[in-house]
Amino acid sequence: MLSCDNTKSTKAANQTTLVIFCSLLAISQQLNVLSLLLTIIALCFGMMASWWIGSFLFTICCLVAFLLGLISKYYALRVEFDKKLFDYLVINVDRLPNTLIELDDALLQFNLIKSRQLSVRSISERQKGTIKLFKKQVIWLVLQILLLIGTLISGIIYFN
Repeated sequence: MLSCDNTKSTKAANQTTLVIFCSLLAISQQLNVLSLLLTIIALCFGMMASWWIGSFLFTICCLVAFLLGLISKYYALRVEFDKKLFDYLVINVDRLPNTLIELDDALLQFNLIKSRQLSVRSISERQKGTIKLFKKQVIWLVLQILLLIGTLISGIIYFN
């Protein structure tokens, strides 16, 4: 009976860990909205700069900020996809080993992974991979913000 209770608490801890991880990944969506807003602003200001102001440097900076936003969007999509997979794992935590095998089979079938690993990747390995994607999304967003702030400051200096 004691080992049965330990198994239940382990499953609950795994489910709790997965739910917390999914909640962390939900932050990615808000960052994606911010990046999308900055990307649209960069595109609009870049077009205005090229048409009315005639500042080549300002236009190039806005174009680069737009491209950084697209890269950030790519990572946001990847994180959102992984979040949905982890949401599915939360629902099926009671049969996790089989679910992981089925998940890898489905990913392989749709050519979303290159080949079947020798062994099934653990949850923590999958979480580490998703965290790397999330960090890359944040890095690209920070670069985009810094570039837009630098462009704004240089524009203020240029027009004064």
